Amino acid sequence: SLVLLKTKYGRVDAKISYIGRRAELALYSQAFSAWEYRNPQTLSRRLHSLVVKLHLNNLAAKEDVAFAAEQARLLASSTPRKRKSDAIDHETLIGKRARLDPAGCASSVAAATCQAGPPAPQSSSALFFNGNGDLLQLVCSFLAAPDVLQCASTCSQAASQLPAFVTTIHVTTAALQTLSMTHRASFFRRFLNLESFTLTGQMEVQQFNFQDEESLIARNVLVRSLLQALSGAQLPKLAAFALNFCYSEGLQDHITSQVATVLAGPSSRFPLLHTLSLVGNCIADDGVMSLYDALALPRDAHVGRRRLALLDLSQNFIGERGHVQMQELVALFAASGSPLIVDVRGNLLTVAPLAAPVA
Repeated sequence: SLVLLKTKYGRVDAKISYIGRRAELALYSQAFSAWEYRNPQTLSRRLHSLVVKLHLNNLAAKEDVAFAAEQARLLASSTPRKRKSDAIDHETLIGKRARLDPAGCASSVAAATCQAGPPAPQSSSALFFNGNGDLLQLVCSFLAAPDVLQCASTCSQAASQLPAFVTTIHVTTAALQTLSMTHRASFFRRFLNLESFTLTGQMEVQQFNFQDEESLIARNVLVRSLLQALSGAQLPKLAAFALNFCYSEGLQDHITSQVATVLAGPSSRFPLLHTLSLVGNCIADDGVMSLYDALALPRDAHVGRRRLALLDLSQNFIGERGHVQMQELVALFAASGSPLIVDVRGNLLTVAPLAAPVA
């Protein structure tokens, strides 16, 4: 790195020399092999990833405090309060408007799409919602998810039935942040037949606004809260899950480790998951190791065989060690009869997507 600085600027003072030597030591300790350490073609990208992840790592303590505070407020809000009467006449609830967060509906209107799916069985309904499941499904098939959720806010029966028709959701981090904590905590439990979920943040060019540290922390807390909610949800039809450009990893890759535990572990609640996309989240080799450990473990008998077919890790900071682990993972899946494609384009090494060779 010092040679690069001298070549570019001609001279290097003592302070720049000290920074360069520290960066050199960090690159040396992170390198998987001598080839990776000495590779001049990836030097600038490795230096860039080092600077970015060091800055993000400095925000880790604030992020942990913010996440713990949100979980504490959520726990306090979920504590049951005493009521004047514990007995509530069910008939008095019929026809009343559902207590939904208007901001939640607004955010869903901002960024979601849906397709009609089979409804979940309901124990009670009234008027139009009583015994008209096929008609409701047909009507919802012509509506986008925002319109379905707007209809769901009309009464308690609609709120209990219509979200089951939403099978595909595309939402932005900005829209999801308008939801209250309680609605984010129960977000996935409302969509029993969800098949595809995509959360998208800002694109790569706009992602790293280092001066707006609060936004970086808020996005990470949002994703961690969402994964916490997902860990307690039952979504047996979930087939595709994407978190693209919506969180920023520091040195520990802790959010990717949470993703691996929730979505890719041997006891995963999502047996049909075949596509996992984690594009543009500053994931490095440590995050890849977490994914490998979760995916390579033997599956529980009740979960069945591996179904993951595409793992998209493009536009991250994955180096040689991560590529080696993903090659081993592809070979492991191929040996078990489950072909897997891992997209690692746009990382520190320039390679094509990894896939098992065709016999």
